[in-house]
Amino acid sequence: MNFLSIILASIIMNNTLQQKKDNILLNASIVQTENKWRIVNDGVMGGLSSSKVFIDGDSKIIFSGNVSLENNGGFASLRSPVKNYNFENFSGIEIKIKGDGKLYSFSMKETSYFNGYFYTSSFETKKDEWNVVQISFNQFKLYYFGKKTSSNKKIPLNNIKEISLLIGDKQSGSFNTEIDYIKLY
Repeated sequence: MNFLSIILASIIMNNTLQQKKDNILLNASIVQTENKWRIVNDGVMGGLSSSKVFIDGDSKIIFSGNVSLENNGGFASLRSPVKNYNFENFSGIEIKIKGDGKLYSFSMKETSYFNGYFYTSSFETKKDEWNVVQISFNQFKLYYFGKKTSSNKKIPLNNIKEISLLIGDKQSGSFNTEIDYIKLY
């Protein structure tokens, strides 16, 4: 192998490793960094839902709490840091989750401020069973304050500012789920 071939192979390998690293959006080590994901509940709009996130002894992320429909509430979410995400080299989102039998949603937004618009796709969990859920980007629909719009606007995959895992849809009561990872595929 000549010197130029070695350099080219090294660049390709480095790019492949970087892309593989960049496809992990959430795992236990990310939750523990300074750029950690955060809780956002319906209290931002007057609701009374509560939730928390922590790492258990098996290095799994526990997202749990209580969804209240009082005061026009009804959601709890785990949200990423606001930054520039580029998902255009991927096909969708993959989540390894141990659920509680409830319906969850994965959402993305294209603004760094809250404007009510989110690209969202929902998925069901099985109680006390680990599942790998894959959500293709073409399954996401545009929602405005939790209501589906008639828009066929495509997700600007090169301009995502925030992503989130959410429980809502008028599912009042306690919830508890374990997450191994959320990544791009």
